[in-house]
Order: sequence, then structure tokens, then C-alpha cells
Amino acid sequence: MKPPPTSGRLRDAAALLPVLGVALLMPPVIRIFAADVEFAGLPLIVIYVFGVWLGLIAAAALLARRL
Repeated sequence: MKPPPTSGRLRDAAALLPVLGVALLMPPVIRIFAADVEFAGLPLIVIYVFGVWLGLIAAAALLARRL
């Protein structure tokens, strides 16, 4: 039995996910969060970088399940 064809939108989203990751981790964007602000004892830039990283992993996992 053949698996159902995947939609073009899912493939487009999977192709754009690395582009989104690169855009969010570019130095000009990261510098926005390079202030002397701490949240829960961690610098804001660290929370941003690891939050983006975690978000990209979660999005890739969700897309991989649907593909």
C-alpha cells in the first residue's frame, strides 16, 4: 500500500525552516538581545539563542512526523 502523498505546503515549510533558523541566528538579530538584562539569572542573549535552537528542533520534529 502506498503512503499518502505529502502536501506541497509541508515540503515548503521543511525547506524554509533552515532559512528561518539562519535569519534568526544572524548577528544583527542576536545583537538585539545582547543587552545587560538577565532573566532567572541568565543573560537574555543565552535565553534567545537556546530558545531559537529549541524551537527549530521542535519544528523540525513536527514537520518530520507529518512528512
